[in-house]
Amino acid sequence: SSSPSTPRFHSSGRGASAAMAPKIYTMLISQPARAVSWACTYEGTVVEEVQIMPGKDTQTEEYRAQNPIGAVPRLVEEDGFVLNESHAIMCYLGDKFKWKLYPEDAKVRARIHQYMNWHHSNTRRITIALFAPVMRPDMPLPKEMCDAYRKEITGSRGILSTIERFLSSSTWLCGDWPTIADLSCYCEIGQCLDKYTGLFGIHGIDLSAYPKIQQWLGECEKLDGYEKSHALLAKMAPGIKSKASKLAAKL
Repeated sequence: SSSPSTPRFHSSGRGASAAMAPKIYTMLISQPARAVSWACTYEGTVVEEVQIMPGKDTQTEEYRAQNPIGAVPRLVEEDGFVLNESHAIMCYLGDKFKWKLYPEDAKVRARIHQYMNWHHSNTRRITIALFAPVMRPDMPLPKEMCDAYRKEITGSRGILSTIERFLSSSTWLCGDWPTIADLSCYCEIGQCLDKYTGLFGIHGIDLSAYPKIQQWLGECEKLDGYEKSHALLAKMAPGIKSKASKLAAKL
């Protein structure tokens, strides 16, 4: 894959000093956690990443007392401010540190928020249908729901078709420059490529029907922070692919 550094898109170097850096409770096999880590690296925002186990560490009384949402990623500031949800965290840090990935232009932000609101009941379902059954046995997901979500991925007005249409009017999801929306979206789709888990191939999903998405995936992989944020996924990918193949054979 491409080098994480490119002349066009580079880390800005803005952010907190290490002494006052916000903590991010994370696990980089999580798609939303990966997006936050990628954005921070891209922007040069210094954070202290604390690796914890979703479904276990996130369910303790101590963790839930900080914030009722027992999940990763979670941001904790030095003054005690606690924030969950990757989109909220990226918008907050983008606002605070004037991220290029979260431009101040009101219309661009509106498009970012439009995508992010849509993401939860659409792009996120790729993970719920394909990835979660393999990696999150602690989450009892009804088979009927997963089957329905799988069909939504490739329907004529489905998830991938809608993203293809977004990318038909601009290079990136929200205009001519990458934003936090692109990172969030890539983390759900990119994990399913053959070079990672192979989940699209295992479930008969052919991305050649979506040329704009294929082109966009390659552009995303040129952005600073991509390789670092995807290192754990790359390391775990062969095992995930093997488990996914066995599970798919039982469907």
